[in-house]
Amino acid sequence: MKRWISLILCICMLTGAAMLSGCAETGSDETTGSSGTSDSTTGKNPGDTTAPGGDKEEPNLQREQLKAQFLAEADKVIVTDDAVTFSDASVTDGGTVTIAKNPEKTLNLYASFTTLWYEAGGTVIGCIGGNSSVELYKEYIGRDITQDEGVTVVATSSAGKNWDVETIIELNPDLIICSTAMSGYSTIQAPAAAAGIPLIAVSYDDFSDYLKWFKVFCHINDQPELWDSVAMKALDEVLDVLLEAPTEHNPTVFSMFSGSNSLQANTSNTVVGGMISALNAVNIVDTWENATGAERLDINLETVFAANPDVIVVQCHAGAEDAMAQVEELYGDNPVWQSLDAVKNGRVYYLEKTLFHNKPNSRFAEAYQKLAEILYPDTAFSFQTEDN
Repeated sequence: MKRWISLILCICMLTGAAMLSGCAETGSDETTGSSGTSDSTTGKNPGDTTAPGGDKEEPNLQREQLKAQFLAEADKVIVTDDAVTFSDASVTDGGTVTIAKNPEKTLNLYASFTTLWYEAGGTVIGCIGGNSSVELYKEYIGRDITQDEGVTVVATSSAGKNWDVETIIELNPDLIICSTAMSGYSTIQAPAAAAGIPLIAVSYDDFSDYLKWFKVFCHINDQPELWDSVAMKALDEVLDVLLEAPTEHNPTVFSMFSGSNSLQANTSNTVVGGMISALNAVNIVDTWENATGAERLDINLETVFAANPDVIVVQCHAGAEDAMAQVEELYGDNPVWQSLDAVKNGRVYYLEKTLFHNKPNSRFAEAYQKLAEILYPDTAFSFQTEDN
């Protein structure tokens, strides 16, 4: 994700400026092994070694810079008394769509977006069913909504090719929410337009996208108070983690994606790869040939061996057990794999599917926290104290 590159450069420049300022004002060559970041709301300042009289405003400036980066797209959403205006994935020319508030019959054709819609105060008359979708509903909504009264399961897959479009249109919804993935939007766009049904085409990958779509959804549902109590709370917690991440002695990391048929390497243009870089770790895949602009690359184990990463993280498409079996089958007996420091030191981690493959929504902070603990096991983060 390109936005993380500018975000990381911003942190580095601000940290460097803070160190120079501290030396000029105190006459000391004292430095810090972390970002020296304070929590502007709690007063906590983990790892801050700034001398009395030093520049205490710099961490707050870093926080505001990061906050602005995350909210850049959400800030473009326009809310009026009766409607919400925004750009969605159907718009390619800088245009916008406008959706009236308080739809009474919403149909959501992508399970992860359904969980976000409920988190933002909505309900549905129709949704996607099937085992994986039901698991998501139970995990994020707290129940299997396909069993709720008045809810129709319109398909058991989010893939548009598996939909009965006539059944969807016959439900006569006043709003349809879908994804551009798996031919969802391309399947339903024309029939929805012909029936005069408003359609939102959602593209949602990272935390910035979450904030944008939560703002859209909570205002469409006319529950603006959720923006502060849910979304901004999650943003503050994510900022806490990022600003406490060490800026020195950072680990090198190899991030893999365990798909249904293969293992691939994650660059920083993926969500997980971007999170690794945002936490100041070094993603070794970013230096590989053809990494620029790419999300995932084929794995050359000799190239991994040359970098000998400190940590290996595996993003799991089907779950940790399946990913472990896949890695064992491909690399278990390979002497190159066995010789890697991360393998020998027991620093191979299989990331939770619910947090690192599905859309974690307001639990993005939890995902960042878990990744921070993996990357920096010897660092005392403030969220660890709060949890205890």
